[in-house]
Amino acid sequence: MSPITSPSTILVTGGTGYIGAWVITTLLARGHTVKAVVRSAAKGEALKDDLLQHIARQPASEKEGDIALDIVVIPDVVKDGAFDEAILGVDAVVHVASPAPNPGSTDPQETIQPAVDGTLGVLKSALRASQRDSSYKLKRIVITSSVAAVWTPTPGARTFSEEDWNTQFVSEVEKLGSKTHPMTVYGASKVLAEKATWEFYNTHESKVQWDISIINPPLVFGPAIQTPKSASDLPTTLKLWWDSVVESSSKPGVLPLSTTNGWVDVRDIAEAHVRAMEMEEAGGERIIVSEGTFFLNEWLDLANKAGAEFYPGRTFPKGTPETTKDELASEIYYNTAKENRILGIKYRTKEETTRDTLRWAAERKL
Repeated sequence: MSPITSPSTILVTGGTGYIGAWVITTLLARGHTVKAVVRSAAKGEALKDDLLQHIARQPASEKEGDIALDIVVIPDVVKDGAFDEAILGVDAVVHVASPAPNPGSTDPQETIQPAVDGTLGVLKSALRASQRDSSYKLKRIVITSSVAAVWTPTPGARTFSEEDWNTQFVSEVEKLGSKTHPMTVYGASKVLAEKATWEFYNTHESKVQWDISIINPPLVFGPAIQTPKSASDLPTTLKLWWDSVVESSSKPGVLPLSTTNGWVDVRDIAEAHVRAMEMEEAGGERIIVSEGTFFLNEWLDLANKAGAEFYPGRTFPKGTPETTKDELASEIYYNTAKENRILGIKYRTKEETTRDTLRWAAERKL
C-alpha cells in the first residue's frame, strides 16, 4: 500500500477525545487537512476553540496558518451507514472513537456492542465506497485498540507481544454477565472489537484497495489539548495520574501501587497513529506502542522534584513502602520490537511528561 504523504485529507473519529485531539494536532502540523467527526455542532466549535488556544500558546516558530479543519457532525457513530458520506474523498482514516466503560451499567453489551459496531461501521462504509467507485482513493484505516486486548492477568513477571490476546476478560464477561467489573468489560470490548476488525478485513481484503493498522497503547498520560473546567473533568487516564500523583494525599492512589504497568505520553501515541498512517510497513500490522513500565513511586518522586516550580508552596504526596519496587507483586512488560522497527518513536521520558503535565495544569489554574 502506498504511504500517505502530505498534504492529504484525513478523517479522524473521536476528535474531541484526549488522544483524538492530539492526533488532529499532529496531522495539522504535518500539513494535512482533517475532517474531524464530532457528535454535535457545539462539540465541534469547542474543539476548534481548544485547537486555536493550543496553537496560540506555541512559540511563534511553531505556529501554523489557518487550521485546515472541517467538522463533520455524526450524532450516532454506531448507526449503520453513519460514515458513508464522511469517508468519501479522504486518503486515510484514523478511528480513535470508542465507548468508555459505564460504571453505572449492569449490561456489558452497552459497552461492548458500540465498540464493535462503531469500528465495523467505519470499515463497512469504506467497503461500500470502494464498491461504488473503483477510483476511490482511501489507502489506510488506522484503528486505536489497547493493550487491554493483549494483556492477561498472570502471576509473576511476563512480557506480552502482538501475538497475545486477552481472552480471559471475554470469558469473564460471559460467565459473570451484569456482575462483571467495568474495566473487565472495557478489556473485553477491546478484544472483541479488534477481533471483529481483523475478521472483517481478512474477509474483504481482496475487494478493497485499502488496508488497516491497529495501535495498542497502554495507559496514556500527559497534557491535554482541551482546557478542562476543573481537575474532575480531566480525561480518564490523565485523571488517574492526577488523582494518584498530585491529589493522593486526600484520595487513595488509583494507579497500581506495587505492580508495574505500561504507559505512553499522549503526544507520542498520537505520533504513532500518524506514522502508522504514513509508513507502508505498518499496513496489516497490530502494533504495541509503549514507552515502558512504571511504578507509582517514580511518578511521585518526579512530581516532588518538578512541583515546586509550577506550584510553589504546594505539598505533593511522597512515596511509601507500598509504592516501592521492593513490594513488587507482579511485573507486566510489553515487547515493542515491532514498533521500534516500523514506527521508530522517540518516546518522552517520565520526567518530561511529569513536567509538561504540571506546567500545563498550572497554566490552566487546575
